[in-house]
Amino acid sequence: MFIEKLVAQGRPFLAYGMSPAETLRQISDVKEQGRFLENVIVIEAEGEEKFKTDALPLQTWGRYDEQGGTRRKKKIIFQAEVDRGLGTPFVIVSGGNKRAPQGRYGVPVYPVFPSHIPLLAASEKEALSFWQGRLKRTLSLPRVFSQDEEMRLAGLLKRAAADVAKKMEESQSQGHALVVLVSPQPEGPYRYADKMPVKGDRDYTLVGESVLNPGKYIVAHLPTVARYFWASKMEEGAEKGKRERCSLCGREGEAVSAYSKAWPLLAPTWHPPISEELKKGKNIDLAAAIGALCRECYSSLIVGAGVFDELSTRLPLSLTRELFVPVASAGGREVARRSKSQPPGIWGCALVVSLFAEQGEEQGEFFTDALKTLRLKQIRPDRQDRLITAITGFEAVLPDEFNSDQYRLTLIYYSGNPAQGDVHLRAVIEDVLPSTVSRLLDYMPQVAEEAVHVRRRLVGERNEEQRDGRYDSLFYLLTRAYGGCYLWHALRSVLHRRPIAWDAFTAGAAARMNGWARLGDEKLSYWNLRYEVIFYLAFRRFYNLYNSLLPGGGRKVGDWREMLNKVSSVSPAELSFDNVEELGFAAGYLVRLFDRWYWTKTGGDRGGKNFVKHRIMAFGSSLTPEMIWKKGLSRFQEYALKLDMGLPDDFRRRAGVVESEYRRLKEQVMAHKDDFIGAFWSGYALAFPAKQSD
Repeated sequence: MFIEKLVAQGRPFLAYGMSPAETLRQISDVKEQGRFLENVIVIEAEGEEKFKTDALPLQTWGRYDEQGGTRRKKKIIFQAEVDRGLGTPFVIVSGGNKRAPQGRYGVPVYPVFPSHIPLLAASEKEALSFWQGRLKRTLSLPRVFSQDEEMRLAGLLKRAAADVAKKMEESQSQGHALVVLVSPQPEGPYRYADKMPVKGDRDYTLVGESVLNPGKYIVAHLPTVARYFWASKMEEGAEKGKRERCSLCGREGEAVSAYSKAWPLLAPTWHPPISEELKKGKNIDLAAAIGALCRECYSSLIVGAGVFDELSTRLPLSLTRELFVPVASAGGREVARRSKSQPPGIWGCALVVSLFAEQGEEQGEFFTDALKTLRLKQIRPDRQDRLITAITGFEAVLPDEFNSDQYRLTLIYYSGNPAQGDVHLRAVIEDVLPSTVSRLLDYMPQVAEEAVHVRRRLVGERNEEQRDGRYDSLFYLLTRAYGGCYLWHALRSVLHRRPIAWDAFTAGAAARMNGWARLGDEKLSYWNLRYEVIFYLAFRRFYNLYNSLLPGGGRKVGDWREMLNKVSSVSPAELSFDNVEELGFAAGYLVRLFDRWYWTKTGGDRGGKNFVKHRIMAFGSSLTPEMIWKKGLSRFQEYALKLDMGLPDDFRRRAGVVESEYRRLKEQVMAHKDDFIGAFWSGYALAFPAKQSD
């Protein structure tokens, strides 16, 4: 259950000394929506018998920085003072009417959007409506305001909104604002102090200098602010249902639904296939439909959801584009390569959950430090942290403390627009062992190095800068090998150490190789066929390495160096082949040798013909093992006589062995055509070293 994973992820942050400031930073939108601190409207109110209220001068909590090169192109960026803003936490709700009150407010802090400012500045009635709608939804008000008192608050808000509107007219501000109503009390979230809090204070932040009590400072007490803020979260969950027992931990007591306006993945418009008795008109009793959470579990869910958002990273465009390329079409790859359209964005997140409850202060510090590393995605120089991007496809770090099988990773991939509750889960891969990830990380450099070796033979480039970084990525290998349709199944199989399909890989590879071979553009065909062979042989290397992880070992495929040495160096009298792939490789190797002589005899640089296209794949037909045998292997001597081509005796003897072995293994070849074709094009491409081939 995805909610359970978020609760498990968030619980350690609350259990092991997460400070109120860190909690507020995690569960509020102050950090992500710092633009609302550009115009902070603080209204001070006090007095039980005689009500007094006034507004502090309009404040800006942050600074303006210039970015850009030339004077005309300089851009002014507002850098919010986030630490100070944590004393006035808020949440920006996705969707809905931005001018209407939404959800519950733990403390009287209300964000205002630019479109609302002119209305508030022009109409006291609009300002009164602003207060009335929001005060009803606020949990920490010290008193109930009378209508006359609300009118006085509305007048102050109207005047402050006019100051913001003036800044907007003068292009000094975009108009985002934060309205804060403070009624300082000794035990309340906002209090009076004789001096300003020092920078870095863990319990207090400055709100402003009092206008009702000159010489005093209004400060926010962060532990109390956080307590009220959590209470507002529980009220939001209660809007979609309550129960008397927590569905996760089983604790008796008040339990509310998992709904929260700060977590758009569970939207109020969610329509799962549930019983009609749980629906009340357009609303759904989520507490009954998917479970209810106690205060501790609900708080852990919100923190976990914040961690999820923080860890989520968009996959690189190169990987995302590969997902939407037809796996068996060379032409499709070429069209996708030239296309300027952007594929849908895909995000990924890696959560780490402990199988055992951590206990004790020492263990708590241990766990929290590791989770901090997970969130920051930074490798610590004094630890064995591992960057696992090569496995996941997105940026993520496995802290050294979690590199043990008493932990489990959960990988989540999704697309859509999370900010609007439009989320499409593409894959959730649970119970991934860190040891599996570590072994795979050790394999990926070997796969990349294999690609370098093949490339050097085929292309001749020895500059390390020419190394294709995509071969370091398991995500790329599986996407290109199996296509977007089967990627998630293949990735789940690999991360759970289950066998992956060899036939599905060779089917796609053979189809792409044949597609490049019959392409009309000779130069494009030549180079892309070579790069396809590089991928084919590199994936074979990964396949062998991965199968060594499987219980009892899995299928092993031949090494191209051994096959090349066998067909080129073993005496014809001793030459034989053990499987379809070796036979296909040998056939490709000999056809390439004959092709070079054929090209020379038919004109060479003055219009020589490609043997495969001219004689075997006539009229652009798709290459098959039967065609290679009937039109190639068995007719070398015939073509040589027609063109007065003197074939070396060694070649004729090797060709005779291969042709004879084809007859012997014909039934196996027909059953594994793709294996034969993939190996054929590999032998064809590797027949000559790069310099000689060029």
